[in-house]
Amino acid sequence: MTTFAELGLSKSTLAALTDAEYIEPTEIQLNTIPLLLSGSDIMGSAQTGSGKTAAFALPIIESLQEPQKRPRALVMVPTRELALQVEDQFVKFSKYNKLRCVTLYGGTGYEKQTRALKRGVDIIVATPGRLLDMVERRVADVSGVEILVLDEGDRLLDMGFMPQIRKVISQLKKERQTVMFSATIDQRVHRLAAEFLNKPITVKAKSTQIEPDAIDQKLYHVTEFGKDALLVKLIEELEMSSVIVFTKTKRRAGWVRGRLRDANVLAEEIHGDISQSQREKTLARYRDGRFKVLVATDVAARGLDIPSISHVVNYDLPDSPEDYVHRIGRTGRAGKSGVALSFVNDEQRYLIRDIERVMGRQLEQEGKPEARKVVPARRGFRSNGRRRVV
Repeated sequence: MTTFAELGLSKSTLAALTDAEYIEPTEIQLNTIPLLLSGSDIMGSAQTGSGKTAAFALPIIESLQEPQKRPRALVMVPTRELALQVEDQFVKFSKYNKLRCVTLYGGTGYEKQTRALKRGVDIIVATPGRLLDMVERRVADVSGVEILVLDEGDRLLDMGFMPQIRKVISQLKKERQTVMFSATIDQRVHRLAAEFLNKPITVKAKSTQIEPDAIDQKLYHVTEFGKDALLVKLIEELEMSSVIVFTKTKRRAGWVRGRLRDANVLAEEIHGDISQSQREKTLARYRDGRFKVLVATDVAARGLDIPSISHVVNYDLPDSPEDYVHRIGRTGRAGKSGVALSFVNDEQRYLIRDIERVMGRQLEQEGKPEARKVVPARRGFRSNGRRRVV
């Protein structure tokens, strides 16, 4: 197994990856990161869900290292939602470098984005229309950009952004590194690459799109306060034999484990704060059927061998389709069927749209089953300073 350390990343970046619980590079990361670190232009073919964002974000962070006053990296994306997801990755991976990242997108006011640019920024992630607007207003200075990324090139073309992209790139210096990722590489994408990339190396990754028939995927609309009771109800009603419940943070993993135990459901937790030896013991007991519910952060979705999972539950929906793919890929293996259930609220509709695009179909939506009351936990859980009640 190749590790991130073997790809030549710095100690600060490796520490951030460890904190984010990234264990093993994906195929596109293995193939792309060394080439980008060497300074090559890249034309990459990779689906959302392949880990492509980290494939270009990590080398950019390595190249920039220390904060400066004006942007040195620019990522153009087709949608606001993707811009926010890419920004999240940069923030996560550069936490020890203290690089500053700003997103620029339309449909909202200029004031907040303008203030962020004036404070100084190292990385801009933007939709082409708003970016061009800010450049023409002389609010965004892209003349010092050293690395340009065109993410989801096919969608940029489909959405008619070429005029804006050309105008923005005309403001960049010619001596730069350029990267383009696209789910498909057709003649239009080849022409785009020929126009903006210098002797690019083509990198491809196998599609991570999951076979829809292998995994039954369903959405459950539920409030934050209803998740615990719904989880217990589903475990009982669906007679789950072996399930992983994913949470967004380590603290929430401990909370969910406690709530399940209060409801007489045997459960254990696994995340980055648990020692390797304890993880191995927990996984061994899980494989032996000593308990049926494993509550985990994304560490369990990356690189750990957990066979024969019947159900995956996204107690907290992940921030990106990439993490969703990694999570539900724990079930439906070796020719077996599997079930993936996700708890969602109205504010997460944009995440569902991106996930459905990756899956290639709409996900089935279920009403919330009538859930029985769960015995209150002994310890309180605080979110934004308030005690959580069910």
